[in-house]
This record gives sequence, C-alpha cells and structure tokens, in this order.
Amino acid sequence: MIDRQNRDNLSHRLRLLATGQITNDEFEDSIHIKSEDPAIWRIFRNGAWPLYDDLHEHKLTGKYRLPNEEKKNIARTILFLKSDREYEWKEPAWFIKAALILFGLPTFGFVPRLFYRKFFSGQGDSEVWPYIRKSDLEADLDKQPYLNANENR
Repeated sequence: MIDRQNRDNLSHRLRLLATGQITNDEFEDSIHIKSEDPAIWRIFRNGAWPLYDDLHEHKLTGKYRLPNEEKKNIARTILFLKSDREYEWKEPAWFIKAALILFGLPTFGFVPRLFYRKFFSGQGDSEVWPYIRKSDLEADLDKQPYLNANENR
C-alpha cells in the first residue's frame, strides 16, 4: 500500500534535512512514521536516521555535512518515495532480530552484519536500495519528478 501523503512529506523533509535547511530534530518532528506503507518506517530507519547524530540538534552542514556518495543515496531514496512503487524488501522475523542482538554483543556486531549481508543479498540489488531492481531505478530516472513540470507533486 502506498501512502502518498506521508511519502511526499518524508521525501520533502528528507530533502530539507540533506541540504542543511532543517535540523535533525525538526526533521523528526515533521514526519509521520506510522503508516501502512512499509517504505515510510524502513526508509526512516535505514535511510534517514543513520545520517545524523540524534543526541544533539544540528543541521547537516559544516562538520556534519553529508559526503557526495550519501547525497546520491538520498536522491535515489527521494526518487523512490516520489514513485508509485511498492517497497519490496523483506525484513527478518522479530525473533531472528532478537537473536541477532544477543549474538551481536559478544561478536561486536560481526554475526548480525554477516547475517544481514546474506539475507538481503538474496532479495535484490542492495546498491539501488530502496529499489529492489536496477531496472526499476533506471525507469524512474526517466521520469524525474522534480524536473518534469507535468508531473510535479
């Protein structure tokens, strides 16, 4: 299920965060992660939250400025949010996540990293996340929602 209103809000706020126009706290206060659309929570958790330090308020400028590679990832994520594609990546069951936490502590995160690498590699192309297939990304790149005056939302 695609939650267009929350996807549009998240894409807009993510763009403002990534360009240093709003702080991390303003970003978190302005998005609604409770949605039937799995893309909302997973993009927040896996794509947005790791961008900043949530222990203090700051903008992604100066020493917190995003590297160019991360900006490309954000642009791809925003393009996905503007699309009408379903989020297709699956998550492990809750009990597997709990076991990974337990195994992660004594192995300094090695076991969870190894598990997730294997788990997600069998689903799709992680280089184009949140897309699952490169062909889907390439098709959406032709649409360019921010550059096409006929499709601006």
